[in-house]
Amino acid sequence: MTIGLASWLLNLCTLLVISLPAFILLFWILFLKRGSRLHWWLLPIIIGVLVSSLYAGRFISTRFDESLQGKDLDIVGYIASLPVANGTVTRFDFDVDSPEVGQNESGQYPKKVRLNWYEAPELKVGEYWRMTVRLRQPHGFASAGAFDYEAWLLRQAIQATGYVRSGSLLSGRDLWKYPVHQLRTQLREWLEKTVSPENTGVLTALLLGDKSVITDKQWRMFNETGTTHLMVISGLHIGLMAWLGFSLASLMGRVGVLPLRRFPLPLIKALAGMLFALCYALLAGFSIPVQRALVMTFAALLSPLFGIRASPLTLWLLALAGVLVMDPLAVTSQGFWYSFIAVAALLFGMAGRQGGQHWRIKAFKPQWLVFLLLMPLLLVNGQPVSPFSPLVNLVAIPFIGFGVVPLLLFSALLQFVLPDIASFMLLGVDSLMNAFQWFLQWVSDFMLLIPSRQSADWPAILLAMMGMLLLISPVALRLRWLSPVLLLPLIFPEQHLLPAGQAEVTVLDVGQGLSVLIKTHQHLLVYDTGDRFSERLSAADSVILPVLLLSGVARIDRIMISHGDKDHSGGLLPLLSRYDGTSVISGTDLPQYDGKLAQCMVGDQWQWDGVDFQVLSGGGFRRSNDASCVLKITAGSESILLPGDISERVERHLLDQGSDLESDVLLAAHHGSRFSSSPEFLNSVRPEVVIFSAGFANRFGHPAPETVKRFQKVGAQVYNTASDGSLSLVLGRGNLMVSAYRKKHTHYWWR
Repeated sequence: MTIGLASWLLNLCTLLVISLPAFILLFWILFLKRGSRLHWWLLPIIIGVLVSSLYAGRFISTRFDESLQGKDLDIVGYIASLPVANGTVTRFDFDVDSPEVGQNESGQYPKKVRLNWYEAPELKVGEYWRMTVRLRQPHGFASAGAFDYEAWLLRQAIQATGYVRSGSLLSGRDLWKYPVHQLRTQLREWLEKTVSPENTGVLTALLLGDKSVITDKQWRMFNETGTTHLMVISGLHIGLMAWLGFSLASLMGRVGVLPLRRFPLPLIKALAGMLFALCYALLAGFSIPVQRALVMTFAALLSPLFGIRASPLTLWLLALAGVLVMDPLAVTSQGFWYSFIAVAALLFGMAGRQGGQHWRIKAFKPQWLVFLLLMPLLLVNGQPVSPFSPLVNLVAIPFIGFGVVPLLLFSALLQFVLPDIASFMLLGVDSLMNAFQWFLQWVSDFMLLIPSRQSADWPAILLAMMGMLLLISPVALRLRWLSPVLLLPLIFPEQHLLPAGQAEVTVLDVGQGLSVLIKTHQHLLVYDTGDRFSERLSAADSVILPVLLLSGVARIDRIMISHGDKDHSGGLLPLLSRYDGTSVISGTDLPQYDGKLAQCMVGDQWQWDGVDFQVLSGGGFRRSNDASCVLKITAGSESILLPGDISERVERHLLDQGSDLESDVLLAAHHGSRFSSSPEFLNSVRPEVVIFSAGFANRFGHPAPETVKRFQKVGAQVYNTASDGSLSLVLGRGNLMVSAYRKKHTHYWWR
């Protein structure tokens, strides 16, 4: 503890020295009369910069020591979150309780880690375990459109991730440890035992904020009907809880069971509303929309008690500041922007006189306002949008907000005192959810979906937002006719096409696996599709599809799978589900794929838009790796060689055949294994650039140090997706330049 406090103080002192000019400016603002009037707007900016800087400095000082990666560490501590089982893997957070275990030279050790345990025993929150683990620094996919996993882990205060090699239970659940998680565990088990399997995930999301059990089919249905927001606990749910607490206190005050002589009724009602909202927020996991709603609810309930008449805009700004003070990295979350923009749309569009409007207009207008302002953001983030979703929400919001959620919460409360009655009520809620999902499934067949526009650039998005603001403005502006004009850049985005004779090659960061996109003037080839990490997640879902949608790709002309190993073919099915009908070529049979499949053969070649593609090897070998499709792509005088996972045996075979191997860029075979990329092979290829596609701190040790040395010996520039992220280059321009995503989009929370 002493070491940690000293580190924090040292970090604070360093920050003060670095920020000395900002502090001088701050004091000038506070104490100089002229400055205090003219420049007060600088004060919140300076405070925000200092808070964010302190947050960043604290993170850097507690980063997990890289020298401990890949080593067996013995740690002792508590299960600190609800364990989530996905197939044979169980994921959970672990609070390390032993400072002497896992320390590095500076005295720091990871205090909170996220672990995976294969074929784990039954785990409970609050259990005390001794585990042998292997840890690594947090690391996510660095690619366009990919989820920023490292920022998310930092927001959860998780300092390292890893997996359990072995473990032994030291003591059972400590009922006083993590009481909220204990309660959440008990309620989740109650839901799993009582409701039907198809509603377990939805009701768990509504009660506990845990969306991990909702199926992919259900998510598609919610997305298509525009009701996804109902499954994310936010302002609607928190406001409902505050209203319930407020109303209950009012009712108790009327019947005379409250000590109104000592405490005024308005204070009791406000505190009751805040208590109900806070309890529900803690139960739901305290997400960003919940934080925003909680801050606004607290301010709205307390302001009248202190004689403060805060405007809605003031409450909105207060919530914005409160969320960012608690979590400066909230800006990296899409939910942050959706949540605050939706509330801003309501505040802006509902301003002015509302008394003369019909009740139908009053009921429909909030849905329409939020839909209009969020539509551009949803479209560019790949979310399906339908103009009928506001109509669906007219039914869905009251049904869930005033029907399902209150009954669900009341039955959850009752199950601690009257479990039989609570279970009976929960069965009624289960029936309501069956009817609700039937209704959504029925209307989803009639929803007219607007195609996504992820390829739109920021000017087009901003113009579209301005157009929507003109539409929802409460003032009858004569400029509303400009709205359709401002939407045109989003509806018809500018197409950025390569000139004929050039090829853009992108080696995607898909972890320990491989996926390469080759784009010409009018064609696209996907070479390998990365790994499948679980039943619900693959490299295609996490990396490939976001990149394709962000680029505005409408079709894939061909998918070439080098061979059937999972780290090369695992994303094929999710990719085909989005781009159905694409032809597939492979060097081997593909597990779990029973569609039409052609085998790559030596001598296969074709030309797209002046770019030549030639298969140098494929099939004919007993080992799956050696049967990889070896593809050479040539644009102008520049070329790249994609050898899959071939070994030295196939390399010798290619040399004996006299294949034209010389290439400017080489994708290292088998992720840089020591059994590939022989000196003779490299002397024949003579690459200027070598790219390794490998996972960060992978258990295979790829790329092997001796293999890297062989590439350095021939004078090649070496890149690695594990450290550089996705890598892009253009063949045929005459000036070969490699763009690394992690270097182009650097953030302090990235390693």
